[in-house]
Amino acid sequence: MSEKLMDKKMWALVAAIIVVTSALISVGVVTQKSNSASAGKITVTDSLGRTFTFQHPVTRIVSLDPSATAILYALGSYRYLVGGNQFDCYPPHETAPNVGDSYSVNYEEILNLSPQVVLGYGTSMPTYGTYINDTLHIPFILDNPENFTQIENLTTMLGILTGTQSNATLINNWMQENLANVRNQISLQTNRGQSVFYYLSACGGIWTSGNDTFINQYFSILDLKNIANSPGYYTVSAELIASESPDIILLDQYVPYSDVTAAPFNQTSAMTSSPQKVYAIFNDSFFNEPDFRVVYAIQWLAEQVYPGIQLSISQFPISLQYPPWPSS
Repeated sequence: MSEKLMDKKMWALVAAIIVVTSALISVGVVTQKSNSASAGKITVTDSLGRTFTFQHPVTRIVSLDPSATAILYALGSYRYLVGGNQFDCYPPHETAPNVGDSYSVNYEEILNLSPQVVLGYGTSMPTYGTYINDTLHIPFILDNPENFTQIENLTTMLGILTGTQSNATLINNWMQENLANVRNQISLQTNRGQSVFYYLSACGGIWTSGNDTFINQYFSILDLKNIANSPGYYTVSAELIASESPDIILLDQYVPYSDVTAAPFNQTSAMTSSPQKVYAIFNDSFFNEPDFRVVYAIQWLAEQVYPGIQLSISQFPISLQYPPWPSS
């Protein structure tokens, strides 16, 4: 098991515990000023509604957000990344130095890199974000996309920020076209409406993703019913699993199959059906990082729960050294 990815999972769960009672704030509308008084300037708005104005597209970025790192690469802006984080998975073979780990951010390293902006994620401003923004006086832009539209908004924001807005439009159009194709294909299936449970982690309980997370969007587009109908990421009771008896169990790649061979899972419809409907996801980052690669996660999941369905995802519109689709 990759220690790097497992640490990432732990960090995500710690963050979920901290913010589980916080109200989720969507990524703000991104604007680009065009009046004569501000000609040439760009203005972006983050998930907390804070606006940031720059005299020109930025060329020195530190990303503490794996999704933002992936999007920057797809936009053709990876050359502007002067610092990354421990949890970056795409692109592979990252060359930017890591300035953050599971528990802290290296302020000295950030200062040494002289970024024009630091990108972060979360439902509320982290302490290190406040310090970077208010004490180091480096703009700290926060995002937290929880649905497909907000992923597109984030892509647009990063495109404006780096002067690659035309590529952002290409990526967003690609997402919209392929998701529309998925919806059309699912509408033809006869076994829609199956119930599903996503077993996210067994660390400290049975963790799952609720009804207002971007993961839940996977289930909605595939016409699956998520039995976890509370908001956010949280632990559920064994009684809920037993009473709801999901038709499908989706296992995160770090949850072993042996965890569902005992109560309360072993008597669920997913485990007693023939064949069993228990599917381990192929790659953690495709499912748990809200960026354009969710299209491939949805394709994979559709092909598991709807045997025989043929979903063809169109070629990614930007030529990249490391293609975004999962390797076979």
